[in-house]
Amino acid sequence: MSVRSIRHTAEFAARLRRELASFGVRPAGPYEVAAARSLAADLIGEEIVSADVLDRVQRQTAGVSVFVTEEEDTLCGVLAFVLLNATGLQAVVEGGFDAQAPAPAHLAGPGESACAFYGWGVAATTKISARRVVGAAQAVMAGTIGPLPKFARPTTEAGSRLMRERLAFVDLPGSADGLVWQPPLEQAVAA
Repeated sequence: MSVRSIRHTAEFAARLRRELASFGVRPAGPYEVAAARSLAADLIGEEIVSADVLDRVQRQTAGVSVFVTEEEDTLCGVLAFVLLNATGLQAVVEGGFDAQAPAPAHLAGPGESACAFYGWGVAATTKISARRVVGAAQAVMAGTIGPLPKFARPTTEAGSRLMRERLAFVDLPGSADGLVWQPPLEQAVAA
């Protein structure tokens, strides 16, 4: 797999936030990360990433990992992902990426090159928020992060259906643990 990258700059982060904002999805503030995790755990299960890890990654990536949506001032949806550098991409492909506690050395922070997208998850308590977070995920995968390979490991049947049917992910060849992926947009179009 050839490595293409996108520089994680203030302009990149602003573009990502604009794409998400068009769906009513915004970065989680420091005070919202634990609540976002709690909402997701209630829907997906307690085995998901801890609030401490979400908070650490949110800070290291300058707020481009955990996103939320609200209805009538109530948190109703979460979209979480990790941008990975070349070392993180290699770890994913070789089976050494720990999605529960990503190594800081695997994350693409400000000023670094993002070489891959790893979808942590989406969760929503209402149909409106579900449409928002799924639409936002589709938009960034087709837009700002389109040139990157995208990975995820669905943990629920609903998540697996979403990844495969709505987001066009397929099994990663050679993966023995349910890893799915979507090739970089240019490769997908060329195929």
